[in-house]
Amino acid sequence: MKPMTEDEKNRQIKKEALATIALFLICFAWHVGFGYALNSCGIYFMNLPLWWIVSTPGVFVVGVAGVIFLLKKVFVNFSLEAESEDGHVN
Repeated sequence: MKPMTEDEKNRQIKKEALATIALFLICFAWHVGFGYALNSCGIYFMNLPLWWIVSTPGVFVVGVAGVIFLLKKVFVNFSLEAESEDGHVN
């Protein structure tokens, strides 16, 4: 873990929060969008309507893939404890 200033920590927290909100909005749009878009198609698979198969388990897959992406590309491990000038945690 590299040391970060207080300003860098706050920017990173905001970046992580905005990325998490964006992933939530993508999952919400997927679930509701496919639920309504495929509702009237009348296609069934294993006695389940296509809209349910695409929207409900599909949003789980999208969410897991999104969390993996966020963990690898957006989130950074850092301490929220205040550091003194000599590098020790207060």
